[in-house]
Amino acid sequence: MKSFLNMLALKGADLSGRWRARQTGRTLRKSAANVSDRTGLIELAFQFDHRGIQIAPMQVRSELADLLKFLETHRPERILEIGTARGGTFFLLSRVASEDAQLITLDLPNGLFGADSYPWRTNLVRSLGQARQKIHALRADSQRAETLARVKKLLCGQALDLLFIDGDHRYEGVKTDFASYAALVRKGGFVALHDIVPGEEKYVGGVPDFWREVKQARHVHEFVESWEQGGYGIGLLEKDS
Repeated sequence: MKSFLNMLALKGADLSGRWRARQTGRTLRKSAANVSDRTGLIELAFQFDHRGIQIAPMQVRSELADLLKFLETHRPERILEIGTARGGTFFLLSRVASEDAQLITLDLPNGLFGADSYPWRTNLVRSLGQARQKIHALRADSQRAETLARVKKLLCGQALDLLFIDGDHRYEGVKTDFASYAALVRKGGFVALHDIVPGEEKYVGGVPDFWREVKQARHVHEFVESWEQGGYGIGLLEKDS
């Protein structure tokens, strides 16, 4: 009897969570429809709060603004983000993508910076895109072979225009994500890495070291407010082969 009641409680919590996700997504889309510029969308993402549910990006505003400004001139049609967190960066990427873009985001269940405090967060993220966009929010380990295969299947043989890596910050972790998923990016497409500025290891891990290596002899952009800020910073490289 106790296990049955627990099952009912979990089912009720799941239904409640899904309802909250739909309500939150609807409120956010309605708010976004009334914003016409990049600055307004960024402020919306950082300030949005619907009954305690927030999507604030784990980014420096100016760095994120510079990345979005750059991407606005390219309007990517296929995007993969590794590391969803609250969903705010994903929301903003959907606004600079083409209106019929395909966007995929991966988040590790129970990851250090994941959003599993809301197990239904993927339902919210799936509602963040624009009307004609195809959104795929996956709770999976990016470094497992089956996850890579799943992403390839979703892409149906099409190449990515943008890969945004902000997941496992360990040196070997970011190196593995880059090696596995950069191969899916088309020539002339872009790979972005977050946390390229040196800082405390618990926040930036080995990303700054990997960035210093991978950017050599490549065409890159570095969106950094200050190299003394102890973390953050976005590196963007153009894939040339």
